[in-house]
Amino acid sequence: MTRTEQVISPQVHIHGEVAQEAAAYAVAKLEAALHHAPGPVLRSSLTLDSAAPGDRVDAHVDVNGTGLHVHAMGETLQEATDLMQERLRSRLRRIRRRPQQGPPAPQ
Repeated sequence: MTRTEQVISPQVHIHGEVAQEAAAYAVAKLEAALHHAPGPVLRSSLTLDSAAPGDRVDAHVDVNGTGLHVHAMGETLQEATDLMQERLRSRLRRIRRRPQQGPPAPQ
């Protein structure tokens, strides 16, 4: 298993009333998932939205030129965050298994 040690802090965007603990939890979950990225994480952002019907979490990540976007909705921000992390890890595993689907390797 590949473990990337250098993960940049994500930009965090908040809509609605989001507790600081919920935002910190979401950042920690995103960073934990990104430690398993198959390449360098060039950029990441996280959007927490409690103003939408249901709580929503979106993550946008650039892994060595491959853009990923995952979102999840839940009854709470914690539930949505856990679903987002699960989906992001799944997408990262898919990139690792099928590197030919990403951008061409630098020459």
